[in-house]
Amino acid sequence: MRYATEVMKNALYQSIIEEIEKLEADRPYCRHGMPHMMDVCRLAWILYLEETPERPESQERMEEMKDRLFVTGLLHDIGRASQYQTGEHHAAAGALLAEEILAQVGYPEAWKQETVSAIRAHCGRRGRGEHTMEAYINRADHLSRPCFCCKAAESCKWTPEERNGSLW
Repeated sequence: MRYATEVMKNALYQSIIEEIEKLEADRPYCRHGMPHMMDVCRLAWILYLEETPERPESQERMEEMKDRLFVTGLLHDIGRASQYQTGEHHAAAGALLAEEILAQVGYPEAWKQETVSAIRAHCGRRGRGEHTMEAYINRADHLSRPCFCCKAAESCKWTPEERNGSLW
């Protein structure tokens, strides 16, 4: 996972993750630091493996998809620090930051638009059957939340219908 590794090593990425973790240190609700980013990466990959009806034929193509899903998962909430500091929605702020980080790591132009679009739109809800980067990231983001056992559920802004009520 060449590009995912480069994103994780990127100085700008590391500084933003560190800032998010500081800003959310006392947050009683879901957090958006590295553990969450990794959960989303792994869940998106599992969803892809389980739900993609026609998988790429080559091992090389499978590794490419894994790298792309992990890059998008690592970057999907990168705008959280901006949201806390300026009020700009994290998906919009994150798309701009992602473009900068992707350029720094030499991410292929052919993949960039899909990744940035998925980050920009990741706050929606997508159902089973959609086989797009955006759908995998949206669903993985939602599944990563343990709402069913959250101690802050009573004051959470998510409605009961929005909350993740199951393990899968």
